[in-house]
Amino acid sequence: MRHYVVPYAYRTLLPLKYKNHLSHDIVILCPNCHLFCEQKRQVRMNEMEEGLRRPGEEPQFKTDKSLYHVRSCALALLRSREKMPKDKVLEYERVVCQYLNLQPLHDDDDDETDDKEQPQQPTKEQLQQAIDVQYQIENTNFIPGADLVVQSLGEDDEKIEAFIKEWRRFFLETSKPRFLPVGWGVDNSVVCGGD
Repeated sequence: MRHYVVPYAYRTLLPLKYKNHLSHDIVILCPNCHLFCEQKRQVRMNEMEEGLRRPGEEPQFKTDKSLYHVRSCALALLRSREKMPKDKVLEYERVVCQYLNLQPLHDDDDDETDDKEQPQQPTKEQLQQAIDVQYQIENTNFIPGADLVVQSLGEDDEKIEAFIKEWRRFFLETSKPRFLPVGWGVDNSVVCGGD
């Protein structure tokens, strides 16, 4: 499998002169080695990115708890209505119906008047609509981790070169490859036409 020594998320954000020559940093690995390297690399990427985040910075998505509750109620009704106690079914139906602006539910069993509206049971389609609610709110000020890392390098050629070579070293230490292309090395040039 094709493996990017410098993670693809970073590689795509580097200046063009570094992207043109980084085929040196694309190697072929067996599926098991590729998976192993990807897992180790993801841990390192997360550490790098978290190290650049400001304390208290909000995550990329926030959860709207009331919409999440609507979704949970609808899921429970769709999957387990028959196993649930009647009072829970009525409670969950009330939450879903309120969200969908459906006729309110009544659970007064002792009021037997004929003009009393019967509880409305949401249809499968209505439950699915409630399940599909977007309960995650995107933080528009969030900066993706890859952008943070590459921005921290700036346009400084020395920093970028050190960054690329550090990923090469990490690749060697992590995967301990037995077969590499002829001429592959940590200290090879990072730009086309370089030393």
